[in-house]
Amino acid sequence: MHYDPKVFKVQFLIAKKFVYHVFYYKGLLAAYQKHGLQDEFWTHTIDAHLLQAAILWCMIFGSEGCNPTHWKYLSKEQTDDLKRSFRDGLLQSTGMSQQQWDLYWQDMTAFRSKFVAHRELVFDKPVPHFDVALKVVYYYDQWIRNVIAPDVFDEPTLEETSATLKEEIGPLIEQLYETTMKHYRNVD
Repeated sequence: MHYDPKVFKVQFLIAKKFVYHVFYYKGLLAAYQKHGLQDEFWTHTIDAHLLQAAILWCMIFGSEGCNPTHWKYLSKEQTDDLKRSFRDGLLQSTGMSQQQWDLYWQDMTAFRSKFVAHRELVFDKPVPHFDVALKVVYYYDQWIRNVIAPDVFDEPTLEETSATLKEEIGPLIEQLYETTMKHYRNVD
């Protein structure tokens, strides 16, 4: 399939950053809850990672009209084939029906548009479940590698990146927690 390498490079970097922000969010939140922290710095940092993840996800999978990084813009020549292959594989990979995908997509884009990027006075919907967004990004990674073939790039899969992050961020976050606790002991 013909693809635009410039679009691919930007899309993949966005997808990778999304994975990092989701795992930083998960790791920080788990430590926050485990240690019973009550700290504004931690709260704002945790929230910032989740909000950034929502923005990044929507750059690739949100509204296509205003995002030159949307997955549909990967190829100008074979757009119908591209759309069909992505959509068919996405539903199969995530185990979602078209209706479930449509509802999830609406929830994510509404969260980004009405709470993250812009703020409505009242936004009372729950935060979308980001494990689904991760599944979508993992599928995108598999799909994009097939789209660009026979071209390849020397980059671990995003699932492998996630596994590495899971292992590496725990000790770092515990170190940050200890630093936070030392700060409070010195302040008192």
